[in-house]
Amino acid sequence: MRFLPLFLLGLGCLPALALASTPEDAAQAFYAARLASETMGAPGGLELADFSQYLGPELVCVLGAARRYNDAYLEARPGEVPPFAHGDLYSGAEERPARFTLGKASVKGERATISARFEYDGADGHAFERSSTLHMLLHKRHWVINEIDYTEAPVIPMPKPGLVAGLREALDHGNPEIGWSARQLDGCPVDGELARLKAAQVKKESAGKKKHATAKRGTNHSARSASSTKKAAAPAKSSPKKAASGTAHKKAASSSKAHARK
Repeated sequence: MRFLPLFLLGLGCLPALALASTPEDAAQAFYAARLASETMGAPGGLELADFSQYLGPELVCVLGAARRYNDAYLEARPGEVPPFAHGDLYSGAEERPARFTLGKASVKGERATISARFEYDGADGHAFERSSTLHMLLHKRHWVINEIDYTEAPVIPMPKPGLVAGLREALDHGNPEIGWSARQLDGCPVDGELARLKAAQVKKESAGKKKHATAKRGTNHSARSASSTKKAAAPAKSSPKKAASGTAHKKAASSSKAHARK
């Protein structure tokens, strides 16, 4: 399970061509998929993989962390109910909405907001409504839900009135009793920064490769220079024939001088 978030983040980066046109299309597709699902609380791996095409990288990551927290909680405290096992995280109610209505998106560059209204039939037969504000982000050329702000106080336990903000606040504290470390959130990008982080990493790796290539060229040049210097400094070696000829010439000259003295 430790490697699941990276896998899910990769899925969240896949282009969803059918959702690329408007923020409303992305929100509509997500909540249609949500209403078709009967699960509650933090989604399991397969469901989160399905949802990831409509959700931003940060939201996908913290939802995966919430699921891992539930798993750790159940393993340490069998029979008890984990904090993110019940309720509808995407509307802040205890039950899944029966219907939803979306307002018109307010778009500003690569961001947009949409008002969402949820209708519930009520487990006791008393219908009610809730509302939320969806914060959309243009990510990898298609719109995704980046954050869900609960307009009304969430019924489910959440320290902050937003899905991402609430989960981060709740999970950003270690719990030694269940073996939970806040470092589980270290890999979660903040506010759609995954693309920037990846670009920075690619740039860093590229710079490292260029530096290595430059250093290698410098080493080769130094080696060639040292070899040339060594050759230039080495004394010239005369051939055996030239040495023998010089010796014979010296002996002949010495003999001529001796004969002249006589």
